[in-house]
Amino acid sequence: MFRACSCSILAAALLLPRAARAFQGLPRALLLEEQQSQLLAVHTEQAVEQRQSFRLCHWGPEQFYSGLSARAQEVWNLALEESGLDAHDVSDYACNVPKMPWSWVEQIQAMDHMKSHTYNFQGSYMFSLVHQQMGDIRPQYCARDWLLDFVKENFTDIDLLKISDITEGYQPLGPYDKSTLGDFDSHHPNRTDPHYYATYDASYFGEMAASNFTLCPGGDRPWSMRFYEAIAAGSIPIINSVALDTGAMDMWALWEIPYKYYTLSDGEPLVYRQDWVDHNMELFIKYQTFHQGDNTLAVPTSGLPKASRKVVDAEAVSNA
Repeated sequence: MFRACSCSILAAALLLPRAARAFQGLPRALLLEEQQSQLLAVHTEQAVEQRQSFRLCHWGPEQFYSGLSARAQEVWNLALEESGLDAHDVSDYACNVPKMPWSWVEQIQAMDHMKSHTYNFQGSYMFSLVHQQMGDIRPQYCARDWLLDFVKENFTDIDLLKISDITEGYQPLGPYDKSTLGDFDSHHPNRTDPHYYATYDASYFGEMAASNFTLCPGGDRPWSMRFYEAIAAGSIPIINSVALDTGAMDMWALWEIPYKYYTLSDGEPLVYRQDWVDHNMELFIKYQTFHQGDNTLAVPTSGLPKASRKVVDAEAVSNA
């Protein structure tokens, strides 16, 4: 209704000078051209204003795609609630980078970080096998194929493997395998509890805090919350490939943070480094919590963010 009124007023404003100039002998075609030019200028200005007011957000009430991680969304909401900020006032960067509530960070920091594991993996694995058995050829469902090979080759009695979606008849791989049928954790939630996604999992973070390294394969999309959850717990993330594990281009805000981690395909020796842990923690608090305010990194205005360019290069190599 309001748009119709404004258009009528605009039309009247344009017709009056047109009629006046017609009496001055201006050609009709010239008048029409001028009228169209004025209308175009008005609509262009309105389009610019709309584009400036609309933004693509991954998280919060302005979320443009509901198919992202429900857990990440609930945790982001909780972080915002604790901060006291208005979701509509936070930066474009803040509404695109995953956040963690400061209360969770405080609980993690209060844990005993004495390392009792070299490696850990806690999360689902069987879902990818099911997709492969169903003939799903999408590469993402191969993202976790490397897990068990790495476990069998590198895990010892002091390490921890906890697969959250095992089925009847599963045989443990060794004394490090604590997988339990019907178990639940942060990445395999008990759906009977509507608030489970926003529940702090002390056991999950405690095992990470006790580990030098956390295996962080991609999930059903090429990223995982486990990557930055490990960083929050003081564990160094390990991925296998950029394309499958940190390749979600729409997660650009996360990849822009210059975290330190290991990529197995690089062939670099896996050495625990406290300076990496401290470096990562400083960045995590600054950019993935609201504890120090709404800190931002540069928002790409054209082309791909720097991390995504690496992904494209990696995919080009893998497809060659």
